[in-house]
Amino acid sequence: NGKEEQKLLERKFHRLCKGETTPGAQVETQGRRIVVPKAATQSNIAWFRFKDLCDRPLGAADYLALTAAFHTIFVADIPKLTMQERDQVRRFITMIDAFYERHTKLICTADEDPMKLFQVSEDEKKNSVVDEVFAWDRTVSRLIEMQSVKYLSESVRRIDSDQFLGQFELHALTDDDIIEMWRRYDADDSGEIDPAELTVMLEDFVEALQGHRNVQDEVRALCMETMDLDKNGRISFDEFSRYMKDSTKVSLATQR
Repeated sequence: NGKEEQKLLERKFHRLCKGETTPGAQVETQGRRIVVPKAATQSNIAWFRFKDLCDRPLGAADYLALTAAFHTIFVADIPKLTMQERDQVRRFITMIDAFYERHTKLICTADEDPMKLFQVSEDEKKNSVVDEVFAWDRTVSRLIEMQSVKYLSESVRRIDSDQFLGQFELHALTDDDIIEMWRRYDADDSGEIDPAELTVMLEDFVEALQGHRNVQDEVRALCMETMDLDKNGRISFDEFSRYMKDSTKVSLATQR
């Protein structure tokens, strides 16, 4: 939660939003409205502070409504928690359960890592019958898993193609962008992209650029020939990265 971490979080949010955000959006659930401090104008990405989500009397249905509205949620300023903040701890646990269940991508800053975020004394552990103390182990496990390649890959594969590609400046992809794309299109986690997986990627690009998913055979063949440098019929991450760093090749190829 230091100043540098906050700046990095804000830069990442604005980059994914392409600098276009809408303040004060609202999500309706059970007759109530949850105010979203900042949301991307062109993509389903939202920004909250911890107090926006855990200081208010929100429940599981509210958090699930947010996951239905946004595939990526930024949460800033998660503080260290103790039994004195029992209500906030309970809501945070419920929120993480909802995000995990829906494979929502969580990007956040916090005062501590998950293991140290909820600080409970040994006496409190021994004497407490409070559910939060026992539920926190599950929350820690889920927070750690939500940082894993497997979870992040499954998350990006659930996003609609227009929403997914809409996060990126396709003509100026960063290394992080390329990794995110690799996670989506290496669908079987084999470490290589095969012709079928390449076809899905090209269909996504064509849909984003032209509004349909029809990829001509010659386009598919041209892209495979250009990307597959060692001519083994599959694309490695290194080959993929080299190609995507000059993503005008993809744009030009899919417009043929």
